[in-house]
Amino acid sequence: MSTNKRTYTDAEKAEYWRKKALGTNSGSSNSNNNNRSWNSNSRGSNSGTTQKKRSGAKFTRYANADGVERFLTSGWKLSKQKELLTFKCVSTDKSVESDKGWMGSIAVSILNKSNMQKSFYWGTMEKKTGKVVINELSLVLNPRVKNGGYCGTFIEK
Repeated sequence: MSTNKRTYTDAEKAEYWRKKALGTNSGSSNSNNNNRSWNSNSRGSNSGTTQKKRSGAKFTRYANADGVERFLTSGWKLSKQKELLTFKCVSTDKSVESDKGWMGSIAVSILNKSNMQKSFYWGTMEKKTGKVVINELSLVLNPRVKNGGYCGTFIEK
């Protein structure tokens, strides 16, 4: 009894994740369950429609193979062009904590799932909360926001 597993191309995988992020029906006969919103509230809207989540972030502390404590903030965002962007922000050997609890030299890699394009930036991370700021893109990843975190524009006050 052999099982034939289909291998998917990168383009097929990107299309799958884009459709999943948009909440579109991917061929299922039960379309009502696939188009459900991430939150049962209408967020104060009187129209009765619910908004779908467009970004998220998560913070993790771990020890690498050498036993050194590292910090990882991962996130995702649906861009205005409906492209899924994933973020991976990792502390490096160059990351040094300041007096206020912020660490510099955080390696940020961004992957555009629709065309599999990768890009790299440097950012800063708040060690206690895992919040990451990428000044070059005016972007923030904040895992401490309710409903699964936030990844989006950052306006400096």
